[in-house]
Amino acid sequence: MAKILVIDDEEDMRLLMCAILARGQHETESAPDGESALRMLATTRFDLILCDISMRGMSGYAVLSRVRELPESAHTPVVLVTGMADLKGMREGMKLGADDYLPKPFTVTELLSVVQTRLAKAQSLRKDAEDRAKSLRSHISLMLPQDLLNPLTGIIGLAGILCDEADTLSHPEAAEIARDIQKSGERLNRQINNFLIYSQIELLSTDPARLQALRSSPPSSLARVLADVATKTAARHNREADLVLAAGHANVIISAQNLEKIVGEIVDNAFKFSNPGMPVKVDSKVADGVAVINVHDAGSGMREGVFDSIRSLSRIERFATQEGDSGLGLAIALRMAEIHNGRLYLGETDGTGTHVCIELPLAGI
Repeated sequence: MAKILVIDDEEDMRLLMCAILARGQHETESAPDGESALRMLATTRFDLILCDISMRGMSGYAVLSRVRELPESAHTPVVLVTGMADLKGMREGMKLGADDYLPKPFTVTELLSVVQTRLAKAQSLRKDAEDRAKSLRSHISLMLPQDLLNPLTGIIGLAGILCDEADTLSHPEAAEIARDIQKSGERLNRQINNFLIYSQIELLSTDPARLQALRSSPPSSLARVLADVATKTAARHNREADLVLAAGHANVIISAQNLEKIVGEIVDNAFKFSNPGMPVKVDSKVADGVAVINVHDAGSGMREGVFDSIRSLSRIERFATQEGDSGLGLAIALRMAEIHNGRLYLGETDGTGTHVCIELPLAGI
């Protein structure tokens, strides 16, 4: 049995819909106007809302807009009831987040059918979100210990040497150990941040409203972000001379922060898994209505199917052999690109190294 809120300024219509829904074994409450409904929604959780469009005072569209702003009802299915169903009105309602329309006059069967359909859809979405959360918890519980223990073990071990050998270590030796502790600490901090980011991305992917807001971020300058990230990453690896950069000008539909994360993870891997003195080429261009970022390295290469494996956070053979890296950064880059209607894939090579391509939608297209 579902709990349903009926909003209509015509008393006879409210009573009729509540009676039909009660026949369908549903619990109902009703409101004569939008303001009353919003007060009820602030304190009561409903499984579905039926709202008339043409009401005195606040229209059904205005009620819908406010409903989607309330944390308590942001994801509650809303069916708009109207006697003036038209294409323009339907587009307006869908844009505001309506789940369905019920045109007047309607039959008992039609009302119960649309309610059942929307409730079943909401249940399916909840189950999908729960399954995703369960899967995410499972992946993280398996990966978290080793990925965090590796750098933590280094920190504890090196700190132990400093404590035990403090009287015999020379200043240069102590400084070198301190630098190693700092590197392990930075690595641990990076792993923790990546786990938090990946968790947020997976949970975000089940929230249509937040996804839409994310995809509506102001565009970013590809050339500026690419140049900034690539040069800083090369400097962090002490390989400024190995960077070959050619950033084309384009604006892409993604925030600068998220673009930096995607590019940063891919470029970092290129330096991490190739030897000093070998070039890392980073360039971008516009092709077929999208921006394409290419990152080439001359390292050991990446096996086919790697992007399919990291969707389930499987450990990547190439990464698991170096620094205990789980490939989580690459998983973040992949999922973040997909969330922004882009993609990551392996490009063609001359038989050596790795060529990763990042496609992102252009602004103004």
